[in-house]
Amino acid sequence: MEAGIFNWFGFKHPYREIITLIKEAGFQSVMIWWGDETDDYTVPKHKQPETVRKAGLKLDSAHLEFANVNKMWEDSLDGEEIFKRYCFLLDECKDHEIPTAVMHATTGKEAPPYSQPGLDRFKGLMEKAERNGINIALENVRNPEYIDRLFSDIESDRLKFCYDCGHENCYSPDIDFLAKYGDRLIALHLHDNDGAHDQHLLPFNGTVNWKRIMTELKKLEYNGPLALEIDAQFKDMTKEFTASQYLSEAMSRIALLNGLL
Repeated sequence: MEAGIFNWFGFKHPYREIITLIKEAGFQSVMIWWGDETDDYTVPKHKQPETVRKAGLKLDSAHLEFANVNKMWEDSLDGEEIFKRYCFLLDECKDHEIPTAVMHATTGKEAPPYSQPGLDRFKGLMEKAERNGINIALENVRNPEYIDRLFSDIESDRLKFCYDCGHENCYSPDIDFLAKYGDRLIALHLHDNDGAHDQHLLPFNGTVNWKRIMTELKKLEYNGPLALEIDAQFKDMTKEFTASQYLSEAMSRIALLNGLL
């Protein structure tokens, strides 16, 4: 399978340099963040797709912001405002030819109760996604019952699943999300941890059962990229590696994963 990576992996270099380093390391696809946060090492989101594509990389997906997603479940004006915000982001994804928008259904340990206003808003987002010709991929985070309910309550061929193996390992180790939602799988967030904390480590640096995951992906005939969502700032690996060295090591882990197929 081809190699993919999230554009943030822990090193604060200018954005174009980061994308060039990703390309030079041998990756074929990139996931990006779709929010308005910028600083001295990123560029505004509307410039990122062009930067990725000009480097000869495939734009796999965009992860939508999630800081206020819990408000989607509230019967309030704030809930309506965050719904409108997500509709706007989905229109931007259409404008920039982003095929898949990754979303959290909730954020943090606690979330408002699953509600009819929240369900109606998520249905509205799916109608927007269908009109725009893009997918929404729900990612497994804490409170997995929310995506259980959304997958049950919403009928749409555009409603997909983003599998995060690190979240499964530390938040929901007793749930086999690939077995439950493999038929909807469209995106991967691959990273490792110690089973207790969300650490975004390189594969094989934690306790994730990679043999099981790769066996399940093979059974599902998944043909998308093996997309890493790793962060060198965990365990301070920015002192051990340069950005290019870290990406080279990441590619070696992709090779190990492919060897498990």
